[in-house]
Amino acid sequence: MQPIITQPGRGAHPDPGQAARQRAGRLARATPAQVEKALAFLSMIDPEAFEIALTAVTPADQDTADQDTGEEEPVPVCRRCGAMVAIFPDRGLRWRHFRGSASTSGTQQAYDPGHAAQVTWILPGDGPDEL
Repeated sequence: MQPIITQPGRGAHPDPGQAARQRAGRLARATPAQVEKALAFLSMIDPEAFEIALTAVTPADQDTADQDTGEEEPVPVCRRCGAMVAIFPDRGLRWRHFRGSASTSGTQQAYDPGHAAQVTWILPGDGPDEL
């Protein structure tokens, strides 16, 4: 007996890593003009994702300037309460309050203070009272 569906179907559990590699490949092949248009489109359809993407990267000239002058990079904090905030990709793409190390290699614990994070950036050593 022959099956009714002759075309192979999509897997029930597609490999998310494969999808990410495909997107990375498309990005690598894109021209600067295409990247600019794609970011402009993203800024219109999902402004929060756009802001996350741009805060996740640092311009190359800023990297060298910070190394030469020894300046520290600003850190994100909540404007409302002064607590440290970060994005935890495994919990979604929103800013969350956390306790622990401000270093990405340290240990952090996300918590809910009862309000949404209102992100602002301060230099290390600046106090939350300067917000």
